[in-house]
Amino acid sequence: RSHGPKDFLPDGSAAQAERLRRCREELWQLLAEQRVERLGSLVAAEWRPEEGFVELKSPAGKFWQTMGFSEQGRQRLHPEEALYLLECGSIHLFHQDLPLSIQEAYQLLLTDHTVTFLQYQVFSHLKRLGYVVRRFQPRSPG
Repeated sequence: RSHGPKDFLPDGSAAQAERLRRCREELWQLLAEQRVERLGSLVAAEWRPEEGFVELKSPAGKFWQTMGFSEQGRQRLHPEEALYLLECGSIHLFHQDLPLSIQEAYQLLLTDHTVTFLQYQVFSHLKRLGYVVRRFQPRSPG
């Protein structure tokens, strides 16, 4: 690979179109690969769209130290946390008792009413860099 000009600007060439096609094809192949995890090691979780949270159905794993919260005696995750853990293979996510694929989880959990795709990208990037990322909770005056 040369260290010439950046390759992100479209130049309309057939060579660039072919490189882009190959990159997209590789991405789709990666997304289509079946992920295999031992179900016994995964934490079961259920997406609750009416509440905007994911509720854990089995005891949380190590991730509970830096993610999630307890409310009314239940362990919960924000949508971005659940999607990140699903991608990492730490939870098995369900909706209406049916297991969700990563693609289905993206569609259900990332909306204008929960977390946008851009917000999730920032969250997951910071998590992959090792940061502990929490939502900002403003304090009420008084």
